[in-house]
Amino acid sequence: MDEPYKAGPDVYVLPTHVTAPGLGNLIINAYVLLAEQPVLIDSGIGTDSAEFVAALESIVPLRDLKWVWLTHDDADHTGSIQKIIESALQARLATPVFAAMRMATWWPVPFDRVFALALDTKLDVGDRKLRALRPPTFDNPTSTGIFDEKTGTLFSVDAFGAILPEVTDNAADIPEADLRQGMVMWGASDSPWCHLVDVDRFEAVLEGVRRLAPSRILSSHLPAAGSSIDQFLAIVRSLRDCEPFVPPDQAQFQQMLAMMAPPPAAASAP
Repeated sequence: MDEPYKAGPDVYVLPTHVTAPGLGNLIINAYVLLAEQPVLIDSGIGTDSAEFVAALESIVPLRDLKWVWLTHDDADHTGSIQKIIESALQARLATPVFAAMRMATWWPVPFDRVFALALDTKLDVGDRKLRALRPPTFDNPTSTGIFDEKTGTLFSVDAFGAILPEVTDNAADIPEADLRQGMVMWGASDSPWCHLVDVDRFEAVLEGVRRLAPSRILSSHLPAAGSSIDQFLAIVRSLRDCEPFVPPDQAQFQQMLAMMAPPPAAASAP
Protein backbone atom coordinates (compact mmCIF):
# COMPACT_ATOMS: atom_id res chain seq x y z
CA MET A 1 0.00 0.00 0.00
CA ASP A 2 1.16 3.53 -0.75
CA GLU A 3 1.20 6.45 1.68
CA PRO A 4 -2.25 8.00 2.33
CA TYR A 5 -2.61 11.67 1.42
CA LYS A 6 -5.20 14.44 1.59
CA ALA A 7 -7.04 15.39 -1.58
CA GLY A 8 -8.70 18.30 0.20
CA PRO A 9 -9.60 19.40 3.71
CA ASP A 10 -12.35 16.79 3.98
CA VAL A 11 -11.02 13.84 1.92
CA TYR A 12 -8.17 11.40 2.46
CA VAL A 13 -6.96 9.06 -0.26
CA LEU A 14 -5.99 5.49 0.64
CA PRO A 15 -3.92 4.50 -2.43
CA THR A 16 -2.08 1.50 -3.70
CA HIS A 17 -0.90 0.53 -7.17
CA VAL A 18 -0.15 -2.49 -9.29
CA THR A 19 2.39 -2.63 -12.10
CA ALA A 20 1.59 -4.23 -15.45
CA PRO A 21 4.96 -5.12 -17.03
CA GLY A 22 5.48 -3.32 -20.31
CA LEU A 23 2.38 -1.18 -19.79
CA GLY A 24 2.69 0.92 -16.66
CA ASN A 25 1.12 1.45 -13.25
CA LEU A 26 -2.52 1.29 -12.28
CA ILE A 27 -3.41 3.32 -9.19
CA ILE A 28 -6.18 1.93 -6.99
CA ASN A 29 -7.79 4.41 -4.61
CA ALA A 30 -10.24 4.21 -1.75
CA TYR A 31 -11.35 7.37 0.02
CA VAL A 32 -12.29 8.58 3.49
CA LEU A 33 -14.79 11.44 3.42
CA LEU A 34 -14.73 13.41 6.67
CA ALA A 35 -18.40 14.28 6.68
CA GLU A 36 -20.32 14.74 9.93
CA GLN A 37 -21.03 11.04 9.54
CA PRO A 38 -17.67 9.71 8.24
CA VAL A 39 -17.80 7.69 5.02
CA LEU A 40 -15.34 5.12 3.67
CA ILE A 41 -15.60 4.82 -0.11
CA ASP A 42 -14.43 1.34 -1.21
CA SER A 43 -12.00 -0.87 0.69
CA GLY A 44 -8.81 -1.45 -1.28
CA ILE A 45 -7.26 -4.72 -2.43
CA GLY A 46 -7.03 -7.90 -0.40
CA THR A 47 -3.24 -8.14 -0.31
CA ASP A 48 -3.11 -4.76 1.45
CA SER A 49 -5.81 -5.53 3.99
CA ALA A 50 -3.82 -5.19 7.23
CA GLU A 51 -2.13 -1.97 6.08
CA PHE A 52 -5.40 -0.64 4.70
CA VAL A 53 -7.30 -1.09 7.94
CA ALA A 54 -4.45 0.46 9.94
CA ALA A 55 -4.36 3.47 7.60
CA LEU A 56 -8.13 3.87 7.82
CA GLU A 57 -8.03 3.75 11.62
CA SER A 58 -5.33 6.43 11.69
CA ILE A 59 -7.87 8.75 10.02
CA VAL A 60 -11.19 7.55 11.43
CA PRO A 61 -11.39 4.92 14.19
CA LEU A 62 -13.60 2.06 13.09
CA ARG A 63 -15.91 2.74 16.02
CA ASP A 64 -16.64 6.20 14.54
CA LEU A 65 -17.19 5.10 10.95
CA LYS A 66 -20.85 5.57 10.00
CA TRP A 67 -20.98 4.58 6.34
CA VAL A 68 -19.16 2.36 3.87
CA TRP A 69 -20.09 3.31 0.30
CA LEU A 70 -19.09 0.40 -1.91
CA THR A 71 -19.19 1.60 -5.50
CA HIS A 72 -19.31 -1.93 -6.92
CA ASP A 73 -18.22 -5.45 -6.04
CA ASP A 74 -15.00 -5.84 -8.09
CA ALA A 75 -12.03 -7.31 -6.23
CA ASP A 76 -9.95 -4.12 -6.34
CA HIS A 77 -12.70 -2.32 -4.41
CA THR A 78 -13.69 -4.98 -1.87
CA GLY A 79 -10.39 -6.16 -0.37
CA SER A 80 -11.18 -5.31 3.27
CA ILE A 81 -14.95 -5.01 3.09
CA GLN A 82 -15.80 -7.99 5.29
CA LYS A 83 -13.26 -7.10 7.97
CA ILE A 84 -14.42 -3.49 8.11
CA ILE A 85 -18.13 -4.26 8.23
CA GLU A 86 -17.58 -6.90 10.93
CA SER A 87 -15.44 -4.48 12.99
CA ALA A 88 -17.31 -1.19 12.49
CA LEU A 89 -20.58 -2.45 13.92
CA GLN A 90 -22.35 0.92 13.76
CA ALA A 91 -21.52 1.48 10.07
CA ARG A 92 -24.05 0.84 7.34
CA LEU A 93 -23.12 -0.52 3.93
CA ALA A 94 -24.38 1.69 1.11
CA THR A 95 -24.23 -0.24 -2.16
CA PRO A 96 -26.49 -1.35 -5.02
CA VAL A 97 -28.74 -4.30 -4.17
CA PHE A 98 -27.21 -6.59 -6.78
CA ALA A 99 -23.70 -5.82 -5.51
CA ALA A 100 -24.77 -6.83 -2.00
CA MET A 101 -26.42 -10.01 -3.27
CA ARG A 102 -23.42 -11.01 -5.38
CA MET A 103 -21.03 -10.42 -2.48
CA ALA A 104 -23.18 -12.69 -0.33
CA THR A 105 -21.81 -15.59 -2.38
CA TRP A 106 -18.39 -15.15 -0.76
CA TRP A 107 -19.01 -13.46 2.63
CA PRO A 108 -22.02 -13.20 4.95
CA VAL A 109 -23.30 -9.75 4.04
CA PRO A 110 -25.51 -8.39 6.86
CA PHE A 111 -28.48 -7.39 4.74
CA ASP A 112 -30.14 -5.62 7.66
CA ARG A 113 -27.29 -3.07 7.54
CA VAL A 114 -27.43 -2.52 3.78
CA PHE A 115 -28.68 0.80 2.44
CA ALA A 116 -29.75 0.08 -1.13
CA LEU A 117 -28.34 2.60 -3.60
CA ALA A 118 -30.23 3.40 -6.78
CA LEU A 119 -29.44 6.11 -9.29
CA ASP A 120 -30.24 9.60 -7.94
CA THR A 121 -30.52 8.30 -4.37
CA LYS A 122 -29.35 10.98 -1.96
CA LEU A 123 -27.56 9.72 1.12
CA ASP A 124 -27.71 12.16 4.05
CA VAL A 125 -24.43 12.02 6.00
CA GLY A 126 -25.19 14.87 8.38
CA ASP A 127 -23.52 17.94 6.92
CA ARG A 128 -24.12 17.10 3.25
CA LYS A 129 -25.94 14.85 0.83
CA LEU A 130 -24.19 12.41 -1.47
CA ARG A 131 -26.01 11.71 -4.74
CA ALA A 132 -25.65 8.34 -6.42
CA LEU A 133 -25.00 8.47 -10.15
CA ARG A 134 -23.87 6.30 -13.02
CA PRO A 135 -20.30 7.12 -14.09
CA PRO A 136 -19.87 7.77 -17.83
CA THR A 137 -17.78 4.61 -18.31
CA PHE A 138 -17.69 1.48 -16.18
CA ASP A 139 -16.78 -2.20 -16.18
CA ASN A 140 -19.44 -3.47 -13.79
CA PRO A 141 -23.21 -3.00 -14.09
CA THR A 142 -23.52 -2.08 -10.41
CA SER A 143 -21.01 0.79 -10.62
CA THR A 144 -22.34 3.76 -8.67
CA GLY A 145 -20.47 7.04 -8.40
CA ILE A 146 -20.93 9.86 -5.93
CA PHE A 147 -21.53 13.57 -6.30
CA ASP A 148 -20.94 15.49 -3.07
CA GLU A 149 -23.44 18.32 -3.29
CA LYS A 150 -21.67 20.36 -0.60
CA THR A 151 -18.22 20.50 -2.19
CA GLY A 152 -18.89 19.63 -5.83
CA THR A 153 -16.60 16.60 -5.60
CA LEU A 154 -17.22 13.84 -8.15
CA PHE A 155 -16.14 10.35 -7.11
CA SER A 156 -16.10 8.83 -10.57
CA VAL A 157 -15.38 5.14 -9.80
CA ASP A 158 -13.46 3.60 -12.75
CA ALA A 159 -14.16 6.50 -15.13
CA PHE A 160 -11.22 8.82 -15.81
CA GLY A 161 -8.68 6.21 -14.73
CA ALA A 162 -5.31 5.82 -16.41
CA ILE A 163 -2.35 3.49 -16.72
CA LEU A 164 0.63 5.70 -15.93
CA PRO A 165 4.40 5.50 -16.32
CA GLU A 166 4.94 6.88 -12.79
CA VAL A 167 2.93 6.89 -9.56
CA THR A 168 2.01 10.35 -8.24
CA ASP A 169 -0.60 11.85 -5.93
CA ASN A 170 -1.55 14.80 -8.15
CA ALA A 171 -2.96 14.45 -11.64
CA ALA A 172 -1.61 17.90 -12.49
CA ASP A 173 1.91 16.46 -12.30
CA ILE A 174 1.27 14.04 -15.19
CA PRO A 175 2.48 15.26 -18.61
CA GLU A 176 -0.50 15.80 -20.90
CA ALA A 177 0.64 13.21 -23.46
CA ASP A 178 1.13 10.57 -20.75
CA LEU A 179 -2.27 11.36 -19.25
CA ARG A 180 -4.08 11.09 -22.57
CA GLN A 181 -2.30 7.88 -23.57
CA GLY A 182 -2.84 6.36 -20.14
CA MET A 183 -6.53 7.26 -19.99
CA VAL A 184 -7.17 5.87 -23.46
CA MET A 185 -5.31 2.66 -22.61
CA TRP A 186 -7.32 2.24 -19.41
CA GLY A 187 -10.66 3.32 -20.84
CA ALA A 188 -10.43 1.04 -23.88
CA SER A 189 -9.64 -1.98 -21.70
CA ASP A 190 -11.93 -1.23 -18.75
CA SER A 191 -14.95 -0.18 -20.84
CA PRO A 192 -14.47 -2.06 -24.12
CA TRP A 193 -18.08 -1.39 -25.12
CA CYS A 194 -17.52 2.32 -25.84
CA HIS A 195 -16.97 1.86 -29.57
CA LEU A 196 -20.37 0.11 -29.82
CA VAL A 197 -22.55 2.88 -28.42
CA ASP A 198 -24.79 5.32 -30.26
CA VAL A 199 -22.94 8.62 -30.61
CA ASP A 200 -25.87 10.82 -29.58
CA ARG A 201 -26.68 8.76 -26.51
CA PHE A 202 -23.04 8.70 -25.46
CA GLU A 203 -22.79 12.46 -25.95
CA ALA A 204 -25.88 12.96 -23.77
CA VAL A 205 -24.25 10.95 -20.99
CA LEU A 206 -21.06 13.01 -21.22
CA GLU A 207 -23.04 16.25 -21.25
CA GLY A 208 -24.81 15.17 -18.07
CA VAL A 209 -21.44 14.80 -16.36
CA ARG A 210 -20.28 18.16 -17.72
CA ARG A 211 -23.35 19.88 -16.24
CA LEU A 212 -22.29 18.72 -12.78
CA ALA A 213 -19.32 21.12 -13.12
CA PRO A 214 -17.32 19.22 -10.50
CA SER A 215 -14.82 21.20 -8.46
CA ARG A 216 -12.56 18.13 -8.20
CA ILE A 217 -12.54 14.64 -9.64
CA LEU A 218 -11.58 11.65 -7.52
CA SER A 219 -11.32 8.53 -9.65
CA SER A 220 -10.60 5.07 -8.31
CA HIS A 221 -7.72 4.81 -10.78
CA LEU A 222 -6.16 8.26 -11.11
CA PRO A 223 -4.43 10.65 -8.71
CA ALA A 224 -6.63 13.39 -7.27
CA ALA A 225 -7.55 15.91 -9.96
CA GLY A 226 -8.89 19.44 -9.92
CA SER A 227 -11.62 20.68 -12.22
CA SER A 228 -10.41 18.94 -15.38
CA ILE A 229 -13.81 17.81 -16.59
CA ASP A 230 -13.61 19.21 -20.14
CA GLN A 231 -10.20 17.62 -20.73
CA PHE A 232 -11.30 14.31 -19.24
CA LEU A 233 -14.56 14.17 -21.19
CA ALA A 234 -12.73 14.88 -24.45
CA ILE A 235 -10.49 11.87 -23.80
CA VAL A 236 -13.43 9.65 -22.89
CA ARG A 237 -15.26 10.78 -26.03
CA SER A 238 -12.30 9.60 -28.09
CA LEU A 239 -12.80 6.04 -26.83
CA ARG A 240 -15.63 5.63 -29.36
CA ASP A 241 -13.09 5.85 -32.19
CA CYS A 242 -10.43 3.62 -30.64
CA GLU A 243 -9.58 0.19 -31.91
CA PRO A 244 -11.42 -2.45 -29.84
CA PHE A 245 -9.33 -3.70 -26.93
CA VAL A 246 -7.73 -7.13 -27.36
CA PRO A 247 -6.46 -8.69 -24.11
CA PRO A 248 -3.04 -10.37 -23.96
CA ASP A 249 -2.85 -13.94 -25.23
CA GLN A 250 -0.82 -16.73 -23.64
CA ALA A 251 2.42 -15.82 -25.41
CA GLN A 252 2.12 -12.19 -24.35
CA PHE A 253 1.27 -13.29 -20.82
CA GLN A 254 4.44 -15.37 -20.69
CA GLN A 255 6.42 -12.32 -21.79
CA MET A 256 4.84 -10.29 -18.99
CA LEU A 257 5.72 -12.97 -16.45
CA ALA A 258 9.31 -13.00 -17.69
CA MET A 259 9.49 -9.24 -17.17
CA MET A 260 8.20 -9.68 -13.61
CA ALA A 261 10.80 -12.31 -12.70
CA PRO A 262 13.66 -11.10 -10.48
CA PRO A 263 17.05 -10.84 -12.20
CA PRO A 264 19.35 -13.85 -11.73
CA ALA A 265 21.70 -13.58 -8.77
CA ALA A 266 25.25 -12.59 -9.64
CA ALA A 267 27.78 -15.38 -9.36
CA SER A 268 29.95 -15.04 -6.28
CA ALA A 269 33.68 -14.48 -6.79
CA PRO A 270 35.86 -17.57 -6.19
